[in-house]
Amino acid sequence: MSLDPLIKFSHVEKVFPNKDGQPRQVLRDVNLSIQEKSIFGIIGHSGAGKSTLIRCINGIEKPTGGTVSFSGKLVNTLKSSKLRSLRQNIGMIFQQFNLMPSRTVFENIMLPIKYRHINRAEARQKVTRLLEMVGLPDKASAFPSELSGGQKQRVAIARALIDDPKVLLCDEATSALDPQTTQDILTLLKDLNHRLGITLIIVTHEMEVIENTCDFVAVLDHGKIIEQGNVYSVFVNPKEILTQRFIATTSRLELPQEIIDSDLLNLTGKQKLVKITYLNGKAMVPLISFISRNFNVDANIVVGDIKILQQKPLGGLVIVLDGLESDIKKALDYLGKQEIRLEVQNYDKRN
Repeated sequence: MSLDPLIKFSHVEKVFPNKDGQPRQVLRDVNLSIQEKSIFGIIGHSGAGKSTLIRCINGIEKPTGGTVSFSGKLVNTLKSSKLRSLRQNIGMIFQQFNLMPSRTVFENIMLPIKYRHINRAEARQKVTRLLEMVGLPDKASAFPSELSGGQKQRVAIARALIDDPKVLLCDEATSALDPQTTQDILTLLKDLNHRLGITLIIVTHEMEVIENTCDFVAVLDHGKIIEQGNVYSVFVNPKEILTQRFIATTSRLELPQEIIDSDLLNLTGKQKLVKITYLNGKAMVPLISFISRNFNVDANIVVGDIKILQQKPLGGLVIVLDGLESDIKKALDYLGKQEIRLEVQNYDKRN
């Protein structure tokens, strides 16, 4: 993989005028580098500026300030003919599939190249190969109305690949799909990244999509990137509150308030409810038995979770520490020096 980024945002700003004529800033000093052949996720809530950001890559939107480069060329300075050529290197799929209802699947995939001076036989062979690649070899003659949502998105993906692009922009491409179909489409996208070496940029508001698919992630909040890095590092040690909240949606270590309010835990004032996240693949280190033996505290495991993220284990525990206040403090001091992230939880009951 080249050290030079395929796509680079440098101090990018984007301002739109409101209906009342007042400016509305959508992107704020965005700095971002995306390496070739990577899968890069951009996550944020609705209105964060995600779609505007990726539309600056293919020149659909022009930055108000700063620059966007693609393969070393400044996108926002390209003339129309050069911009058309650039866009052939960038495919795009959306939440809405945007298929022509009166055209067959085969014809929909052919649409981007229909009016170009190309060998028709080769073009038809290419469409056939793409249908095989996206798992729809028997749907060439079908119409969109005969397809499921997942099948429609597969057609949209095949259409986006017709020009052999270097990059595929995926703008909330799985948001309209059920969970199983979402997983199937994400698996297909990862396979295309592996087989074709195509760079994927995935815009989403779901951290589970980032977790299951991406190599890198940037968190966008009100037009500003507040955190970015490889997915494992961000999941293990999120710095920003918004990032932590997104990650919490994928974790089994977040205790519902109903559990805290119930008699299941039966917490007393001297006890400590502690969340441990293991760092750097240290999920197998026997910390709980060690503190029980050496600090005279009882450590009751409430819930635990472990998963593999980017070929490394990521796991954690929620435990209740019980004992003398001084012993609990010594145990927490010891834990705080280990390769873990330690959070003493609040557990105020509501009843």
